[in-house]
Amino acid sequence: MRILLVDDDETLMEALAEALIRQRYAVDIATDGAMAQEFLALFTYDLIMLDMLLPDIRGTALCQQCRQQGIDCPILILTARNTSSDKVQALDAGADDYVIKPFDLDELYARIRALLRRDSHATAATLCWGDLSLRPDTFEVFYRSRQIHTTPKEYALLELFLRQSSRVHSLDTIIENLWSFQDPPSEDAVRTHIKGLRQKLKAVGAPKDLIETVYGVGYRLKPLDEGNSSLATAQTGDGMASTATAPETIAPAPTRLELTTALHNAWDNAKSEMYQRFSLLEAVSAAIASGSLSLELQQAGYRQAHKLAGALGCFGFTEGSRLAQTLERALNPNVNIPGATITDEQSTQIKAAVGQLRAQLIDSTGQIKAVPQPVATSPGATGELWLVDLPNNREAIAAQASAAGLDSRTFDRVDSAHQQLHRQRHRPLAVVIGVQPTSHQAVMDLLAALGDIPAIALTDIQDLHQRLQIVQRGAVRILASTTTPRSVLDTLQQILPVQQPVRLVIVDDDRHVLALLENSLGAWGFQVTTVDNPEQLPQVLVQIDPDVLVLDVDMAGVSGLEICQLLRADERWWRLPILILTVHGEPEVEQQAFRAGADDFVNKSVMVQELPNRIFNRLQRRSFSG
Repeated sequence: MRILLVDDDETLMEALAEALIRQRYAVDIATDGAMAQEFLALFTYDLIMLDMLLPDIRGTALCQQCRQQGIDCPILILTARNTSSDKVQALDAGADDYVIKPFDLDELYARIRALLRRDSHATAATLCWGDLSLRPDTFEVFYRSRQIHTTPKEYALLELFLRQSSRVHSLDTIIENLWSFQDPPSEDAVRTHIKGLRQKLKAVGAPKDLIETVYGVGYRLKPLDEGNSSLATAQTGDGMASTATAPETIAPAPTRLELTTALHNAWDNAKSEMYQRFSLLEAVSAAIASGSLSLELQQAGYRQAHKLAGALGCFGFTEGSRLAQTLERALNPNVNIPGATITDEQSTQIKAAVGQLRAQLIDSTGQIKAVPQPVATSPGATGELWLVDLPNNREAIAAQASAAGLDSRTFDRVDSAHQQLHRQRHRPLAVVIGVQPTSHQAVMDLLAALGDIPAIALTDIQDLHQRLQIVQRGAVRILASTTTPRSVLDTLQQILPVQQPVRLVIVDDDRHVLALLENSLGAWGFQVTTVDNPEQLPQVLVQIDPDVLVLDVDMAGVSGLEICQLLRADERWWRLPILILTVHGEPEVEQQAFRAGADDFVNKSVMVQELPNRIFNRLQRRSFSG
């Protein structure tokens, strides 16, 4: 698998490249955006890692350019910037993950594996072809029960053949996938690696032509007979046949008002219980002050502090969540000696934290405060139909769109639409654009900038080369400028993919967190199923067959990490995208999440803002592989 590193810190990137090469990746290094674009024009990458600040362009801008160019591989932002706004900006630009410098290499490897696990080129538990099997997590190769000891390049060759088993790989393709741009081998060297691999396979009983030569073209795995082929497909679930599907489109982004209303409604339903949780913590503080704290009361306070830490962060009480975490640690009966032996210092700390928490939650009248701030909407498709440079029939097309339930927006000039596309964060659902001889080049530029947004061109141009250029730049239909508005809308409905609801299953033992997520994610058009008892999850998974699973880390009985680990070992669910939610932002918790097989990790304090985009990123990359 090939990775592009884009960062002007050459020393760090060379060290990282060496580490990744030891993990069997081919690595190229670009020190600025221009060099990165040159590499991207030459090679296809499985993963791109970008620094946020490059000498000639921001990493987020380069990320946006990649997405507009149709580059759909995972993009990981690697930077020293660690604010929530930086993270949101990176994810909004199309990035799939965000790692802070300095980073732990084991965590970085796990994040890379999680990003690559999503699509048809994902890291499976085992890749199989008949009796040949390869384990990407341990770099082990077996033929039947016998292990084959391969060199790094021999292993990489086998992995390439297994992941792209239907292709014939030329020597140039093999070199492009397995060696860095700076250090390509000769074709004879590649042939030598293949010869050595064949000898090792033959020595353990594999057919001598398991790696088959297609003369004049290249190499491939010898096709299996029909019976074995179906077996191989069932074992791999990766590359050979993917049964995973993803929704083809995503619902229009909800308005700020819709999200804010959902948040306030969920808080109104939760306030009473939040007050009860806080009141119990006040009772714990009073019992400590009087020397009458029992183990049972301490345990109850510990549990309620934990629940408050998660719920308050979800509703925007960031400081309240931090104070609840402080109380959770101070009251943990597994760490601190319970009851009367709590020290004066601990007693003072708990009293102060409870007092500060009251100031965060309770107003001067003794009532729970309102939600502290509105929720910002995340970017996505606006649901608008853009009508560009249509002087004669734009009003009629807009009326037909309105009758079909679509909002429309008109632009008198092509360059105005182009500027708006770059100025705003929301993208149109589709574009209908008039093409005149005088505006032909401007239209070509706009079509290129639209990327994968469907576009219909209305034109009377008959020149073959100009019409071909319109199609090559991205128009999916060319209609005569005299086409009736009804026919334009009929054509539009043909090219827009059928929208299917995204099925989410969310597991958390706090029903108020579940209610908030059900309301906020429901505003995005997700079909949300909530589970407050983890033991019910297996049955729910079978019933719902979700597109994404969201797990809380800390739950009674079994943790989200344990559930994740279990599902990754289950052949039915190992490909299911799993996102982990937690109130704890410690790096070791993130590392544990990715080692358990999670695809992403979201802090509860920002989940309302970030979670929709994280889900979209998983589904969009997954749908590209379908």
